[in-house]
Amino acid sequence: MVSSNRRLVILLLLAAAVLTAAVPINDRAIVTDSFLEAFALAEAHYAGKIDYDRVTSASILGMLRALDPHSDYDTREEYMELRSQQQSEYFGIGATVAQRQNKVYIISPFANTPAMRAGLKYGDQIVEVDGQSTEGWNSAKVSSHLKGPRGTQVRVKVLRPGSSQPIEVSISRAAVSLPSITNAYMIKPGIGYIWLQRSFARTSAEEMTAAVAKLKQQNMKKLILDLRDNGGGLVQAALDILEMFIPQGQVLLSVKGRQEVNNRTLESRNPAPETFPLAVVINNASASASEIVAGALQDHDRAIIIGETSFGKGLVQTIFPLSEGAALRLTTAKYYTPSGRLIQRSYDGNSLYSYYVNRGKNDNSDRPQFKTDSGRPVYGSGGITPDIVVKSRRLTTNQIKLQEPIFLFTRELVNGQVKGLESFKVDNVNFNHVLRPDEFRISDQVLEAFKLFLQNAGFEVRYSPSIVDDNREVVRMLIRAEVVTAACGSETARQVFIESDPQVLRAIEELEKK
Repeated sequence: MVSSNRRLVILLLLAAAVLTAAVPINDRAIVTDSFLEAFALAEAHYAGKIDYDRVTSASILGMLRALDPHSDYDTREEYMELRSQQQSEYFGIGATVAQRQNKVYIISPFANTPAMRAGLKYGDQIVEVDGQSTEGWNSAKVSSHLKGPRGTQVRVKVLRPGSSQPIEVSISRAAVSLPSITNAYMIKPGIGYIWLQRSFARTSAEEMTAAVAKLKQQNMKKLILDLRDNGGGLVQAALDILEMFIPQGQVLLSVKGRQEVNNRTLESRNPAPETFPLAVVINNASASASEIVAGALQDHDRAIIIGETSFGKGLVQTIFPLSEGAALRLTTAKYYTPSGRLIQRSYDGNSLYSYYVNRGKNDNSDRPQFKTDSGRPVYGSGGITPDIVVKSRRLTTNQIKLQEPIFLFTRELVNGQVKGLESFKVDNVNFNHVLRPDEFRISDQVLEAFKLFLQNAGFEVRYSPSIVDDNREVVRMLIRAEVVTAACGSETARQVFIESDPQVLRAIEELEKK
């Protein structure tokens, strides 16, 4: 096994030397010899045992980090996860899990999945998987053990408030759909809202077409497209979605690389696109394919862009499969919007930490200026700057501290274990529910019960009742979101936050003017 891994490391080090474009051909032998000499010395003299997998990853990542921030190396597991996202599905039980107070819980099963059919519910604490205790496991490890080949069995034991004994179920793993669009509903009369939450994937354009058709049947005349926190995905999916809104012959995107074969300009082929007014909401985590969509719609004056400056990732990654199931994601070209703007922001002279932390800047003073179709100024080399900048709502430190206690309290509440509030018990989940503003309201009685819970739950950190009093409306919203998660699923729970979201409210305001 070691000799096989050793050969893999040597081959990858050799590949590193070949792929380091900055090294002239005549000097590559010197680079290769230096790599091999360093590796041989480490193997011969290192005091501990060499982990060849770690050496492999570190060797490749060290090379790639010298190129740009987005060229990357995926292990076999990471590459499989990436392919699952692109295919809009994975194999497992179909539930979101998360870590709370060093324990792992079911947050929400997905509709029509093995987890739902097995009766797993919001707040179930996962204590065993296939007979192994989950004590000390994080959510990633639990999630990994719940996934597996289609048709295989996994035994899950959970603790549920109100149940005297642990509940154990045997679940047959199946294909679990991961749609890109997780919310599509009428946010106000005449105005639709679509949240493209997950990565742009193989099914994204088909989902968008279906969502728009459904909302038009509900008399949608204008649309809000939410691309916040969407980190990108398949570029073709982004182009297919753009074609829904941009007429035939107009440029969607230009790609320019060092090699001529990578250069191309892509135009819309749709002779009859949608014409209703459109607002797009972005933030500093909107990246790559999200920026391609927002940038093209802005350049053609097809949509008003609202929110915060996007991430600024405009590098084309080509995936090269490696041995043993791993893969290399290597930058081969750059993306430009129809007006000629480079989406990618500068990474020269920045550490990786600085590059990721200092993103989404709204200062355009040192950025090159371009023009939209109507002559409005827009700026390149730094992501997509919104037409209207609206800061996102951010929780305070105290409000963030309350999130885990709120989950643990709601877990008791929806299982009918809070005295006097048994009416909040959730027996069945309605995944197709569209939330009304008057539903699942959190009364003062619930807040008082939560304050009592904080005092009696035995948390290591002591919570003063004043922390609830000082944040009453936010606490109401957070508890309500958890209750809706239990009753309607995590996707419907998003609607709780959307009701008072400043960026979405501004999008509604702007669309109402049109």
